[in-house]
Amino acid sequence: MLIELRKVDKIYRSSTVSFQALKEVDLSVEEGEMVAICGRSGAGKSTLLHIIGCIDAFDGGSYCLDGNDVGKLRDGQLSKIRNRLIGFIMQDFALVPKFTVFDNIAIPLYLGDIKMRKFQSAVQEAAAEVGLSGLLGKKANQLSGGQKQRVAIARAIVNSPKIILADEPTGALDAATAGEIIRLLKQQNEKGITVIVVTHDNTVAAACPRVIRIGDGRILSDEK
Repeated sequence: MLIELRKVDKIYRSSTVSFQALKEVDLSVEEGEMVAICGRSGAGKSTLLHIIGCIDAFDGGSYCLDGNDVGKLRDGQLSKIRNRLIGFIMQDFALVPKFTVFDNIAIPLYLGDIKMRKFQSAVQEAAAEVGLSGLLGKKANQLSGGQKQRVAIARAIVNSPKIILADEPTGALDAATAGEIIRLLKQQNEKGITVIVVTHDNTVAAACPRVIRIGDGRILSDEK
């Protein structure tokens, strides 16, 4: 099993209050699946995605990712796993505005141990997959919303990850552009990459063969 969570809890604490964002969540995802995680704002879906992506720690239960017991790993080990296994796509694109398209796509390569001679070919291949070959020299702040999300997808796939995690990837886009982004994600899934999409959009969810609905920190349904 590529992703396996058992009885996972997540509690956010401040000096005065605490809030349990996830409550004994059980979730298994096999390699090559395309999954939508749906729910209202505050349901816990983004928290779950961040735990799957080794961005957030969890407070109870266990998480095994590609054979690694995540709860026993140190920060440096988690960073290497994130960079090697996972590509992230965020709703707000998370690009560096003054960087070129090339440099934004290459960020995971700079953070990893990829040899410099492979940089150019890896970035060019990722850009070609999402239709950005002619824009590599443009600054990110010169792009449309759809183009920015294509850059985010290219950045997510440039390291040939096993998993793509997308947090509301169409939330800032019009319907036509959103459809194109989902098509690109489905193309990656058809290549064997596991894709997990957090969304509140039923159209996006309908494009995924498996839909998990979450509410009040618990999984309410899991349909294939």
